[in-house]
Amino acid sequence: MVIAVVLSALVAATVLSLLRPGALAVLVVAAAGVAWWLVNGPVEGAVLLVVTRTNGLTVADLLVPPLLAVAVAAAVVDRRSHDRGGRRRGVPLTRR
Repeated sequence: MVIAVVLSALVAATVLSLLRPGALAVLVVAAAGVAWWLVNGPVEGAVLLVVTRTNGLTVADLLVPPLLAVAVAAAVVDRRSHDRGGRRRGVPLTRR
């Protein structure tokens, strides 16, 4: 049950980072990713890279980096779409 809740939180945080991109959204996805790494033991899958005798990189661990990359990319695109004055580029100061 905990695994399903944390996985759902990770996916939901990523979707929300697309709807409301920014640094806070990236931090929320990163926090959910760390939570996923802490609870994913029962569903880890094959060990892809052995780090120590008792630790390694598994298939389930690979879920977090792409989702975090999506959140970071959304934040970067959102930041670049604003000019220095806080307005979105291409939007006039006054509408006629």
